[in-house]
Amino acid sequence: MFNQKKRVTRSDYERWRAGQDEAADRIAADPDRLLFHVEPELGWLNDPNGLVQVGDTYHIYHQYDPFDARHAGPVLWNHVTTKDFVTYENLGPALFPDSDLDSSGAYSGSAFMRDGKIHYFYTGNVKHFDRDDYDYVLTGREQNQIHMVTDNPDELGEKQLAIGPLDYPSDIGTHVRDPKVLEHDGVYYMVLGARTKDDRGCVLVFTSCDLESWAYATRIELDEKFGFMWECPDLFELDGELVLVCCPQGVPAEGWRYHNPHQCVWFRIEADWDVRSFKIADHGMPPMVDAGFDFYAPQSFEDAAGRRLMIGWVGCPDATVENPTVERGWQCALTVPRQLSMRNGKLCQWPARELEKLRGACVRVHAGEAAAEPGRLFDAVVSCSEAKTVELEIREGVTVRYADGMLTLDMGDEGYGRDVRSVELDELRDLRVLSDTTLVEVFANGGEAALTSRTYSPAVSTLELHAEGSAEMEFYRLAQ
Repeated sequence: MFNQKKRVTRSDYERWRAGQDEAADRIAADPDRLLFHVEPELGWLNDPNGLVQVGDTYHIYHQYDPFDARHAGPVLWNHVTTKDFVTYENLGPALFPDSDLDSSGAYSGSAFMRDGKIHYFYTGNVKHFDRDDYDYVLTGREQNQIHMVTDNPDELGEKQLAIGPLDYPSDIGTHVRDPKVLEHDGVYYMVLGARTKDDRGCVLVFTSCDLESWAYATRIELDEKFGFMWECPDLFELDGELVLVCCPQGVPAEGWRYHNPHQCVWFRIEADWDVRSFKIADHGMPPMVDAGFDFYAPQSFEDAAGRRLMIGWVGCPDATVENPTVERGWQCALTVPRQLSMRNGKLCQWPARELEKLRGACVRVHAGEAAAEPGRLFDAVVSCSEAKTVELEIREGVTVRYADGMLTLDMGDEGYGRDVRSVELDELRDLRVLSDTTLVEVFANGGEAALTSRTYSPAVSTLELHAEGSAEMEFYRLAQ
């Protein structure tokens, strides 16, 4: 079996994969497989990487350990494509930890288009297990930012070191990863998640004029410590605002916020591009991107239609929740692509319009009525701006409820370690539940709030809407 101490080449993988057809066929036939989400053929999936559109095709890469559903093996990049965000083609692994720069894993990264070329940047992880001073944080490991250039998304190009350990500020430890690139007025800005030697999370910013040579410019951080590591940074311009999404690790729970082991939050950024200065604009507790149990490491990109689309990992590092599919050989998935917008100072997200092609006939249901035999595949949209309370049982024992200013996803006894997650709302105007076989994505107030969770509960016999006040639901069964 492969492990994280051994590099993996394409030929290594292909020899191993040749003996896995029976397992892959069994997994593909499992009734808990998802209908319209990306999930692994075998083993483990996590962070989306290298999101890019070429022609009419969207290319999605993701972190992948095909060898072990518990992620004890090395990590590769897998490659899937789609033209419609409904059906996907799995092209298999595209990037392997096969060099001195990434021998312990091809970690997360991104893609950037320039003059018809695709520039991929990712973190090559190297763990010097044979050194006496090896530890997890400060010594004995290196994280290299690797650059590849190609005009063919099936061939990622030659690996070149873009930024290495000697380029990081002296107060930064060995955790520096997840490059993402933004261009502004002809200058390229690379953001990297980082951990200082005294365990404070921040984002490092490097600049370049040619995507080849990079220099450290500044960092983005809070005055007070907010977690020990900020992973997966994504800096982008959206509707006249500069936005930073990142994943702080080690943030303690506070009230209804931050109850997962690690978080995904966003900031408005004030930029002085002339002096390359970036400051977090708002004070108070950073808002969560998604308040559900299973959401982390999102990445966004702009498509040919000018949409800013975001895809997240349906999972969370160090989570104590369970997925029963592990014993059957796979776990985790990616969210549907969500179109981003800024509205009233809030980062809003809404399922890409392509998902509506899955809808069957519309059934309108008033509060107190039932949509019979909903199954596990549905798209339900509730209009409830005049209701004080709303409750919808979306699976057997799994409820979405709004009362007293809180929207709550309650997993009852069906959560496999998941219990209750909530988000505070001044009011509930509308609610959308997008349900795949073993995954629900809940959106409120046109995407001002979201909650994502795996659920392995069976379907309810009737999908019934209850409300104090006026409420109506448009219900659609889904099928490809």
